[in-house]
Amino acid sequence: MYTLQVTNNYIWPITASDKTVIPAKGAVHTFNSQGNIFLEVMGIGSISFIDLGDKKIEGYPNVKETWGVLVRTHATEAYYRYEGGGVLNTVFDLYGTCTLTTTNGTLIPISLEEMIITPTGLPTT
Repeated sequence: MYTLQVTNNYIWPITASDKTVIPAKGAVHTFNSQGNIFLEVMGIGSISFIDLGDKKIEGYPNVKETWGVLVRTHATEAYYRYEGGGVLNTVFDLYGTCTLTTTNGTLIPISLEEMIITPTGLPTT
């Protein structure tokens, strides 16, 4: 489990999947002992925090910690691994831009496909 701290300096409230509403313009909320959760940011979209447990994402062998979280937005992903109690800090600025940091573990940007399409029904030549 990890702690997710959200600071909302954006002009609109942010709503979490557990129905928590983080008010606009300077509010801070801490989600303790967190698993899976997503944040809905008005005008920006969803940010998913997917608790990976001890499962690792292939292709990132240098990330050694036991526990993991995948953070996904529409076009950007972050891979976070930690030991013990993880800590993710998420700060939304005036424009809704999210800055993600940690004080415990490894946090790296990664790129995953949003959708993989396997064509079917096309005539063969």
